[in-house]
Amino acid sequence: MRRFGAVVFDMDGTLIEPLLDFSAIRAELGVAAGEGILEAIAAMAPDAGTRAHGRLLAHELAAARKARLMPDALATMASIKSAGLKTALLTRNARAALAIVLEKFDLSFDLAWSREDGRIKPEPDGVLRACAKLGVGPDRTACIGDFYYDIVAANAAGAVSILLATDSLPPFADRADHVITCLAELPSLLGI
Repeated sequence: MRRFGAVVFDMDGTLIEPLLDFSAIRAELGVAAGEGILEAIAAMAPDAGTRAHGRLLAHELAAARKARLMPDALATMASIKSAGLKTALLTRNARAALAIVLEKFDLSFDLAWSREDGRIKPEPDGVLRACAKLGVGPDRTACIGDFYYDIVAANAAGAVSILLATDSLPPFADRADHVITCLAELPSLLGI
């Protein structure tokens, strides 16, 4: 039996090029460096949180409209699907931004999960829900992402974590089970 039965993708920085300037967004919203933006918004007073969430959504929608696929994204997705593996997309983005990206590039997944769908990365809930919906155990699920939260969520769910590091290796690279430098490397890592 093939080792992997499902692949869970992150969106920004994994399937699409990272266009969100998180440092500028943090500065605009008054969120400290290193603090999760969504977590900081959730801790704000209701009126301030609503305003901050609206500004964040505007950034996400603008980035989604300008989105470009990462190199080899379509070929990698085609290889994975033709091998019969199930796919999921998990993002901390809003559902509206996710929908724009899916439609713009005609992408389809067996499950697409945004922050409105439940607890988000770094929590393992999205990975576990994807595994349950896809009928594939976490030990047979590969999760690929470019950010620390992607790796933490995969590891906490008991899935195989794959870091996509297109530039230099981040300090958390040693937390990932595997590190690749481009999406074209993913099919061979999955054994397809």
